[in-house]
Amino acid sequence: MSHTIAQHRRQQPMWFYEKNYRFLRQLLPDLPQEHVGHYQIRHAQHRLDIQVAEFGPYTQLLQLSQCFEGVSSLVCDLRMSVRVYHDARLAEVIGYQGVERLLARYELPNAGMLYPDEKRQANLLLHDWLAMFINHDKQTDKTATVS
Repeated sequence: MSHTIAQHRRQQPMWFYEKNYRFLRQLLPDLPQEHVGHYQIRHAQHRLDIQVAEFGPYTQLLQLSQCFEGVSSLVCDLRMSVRVYHDARLAEVIGYQGVERLLARYELPNAGMLYPDEKRQANLLLHDWLAMFINHDKQTDKTATVS
């Protein structure tokens, strides 16, 4: 019996949290040991900035951002807060684009005009964003600058 990707993803909704963790570890293999630091990952004209904002025994809070220089002013910079759980090997978007805390579900209508599954979509966006840097040739500057 064959299974489609959509069926597999519905049965295992945590796949993108796990994959995002693996992608972050591929981009920054020393991530669990880093207490504070700033990283830049480059791909062509794209640059991903990663700032370690908090460090705990099993978790880290990362601030990810990408500035779209030279693009229309209609495109705003992309910013995300990602909580990394090293013990569970998961990475979860907890806030992005000015929304400090994403809820699992939103009722419609809501004040922020957010989709009912906004958190899921934010995590899928992180997955695609990191995949772009993983799947293409990249130059990585992994020198941590303590701030």
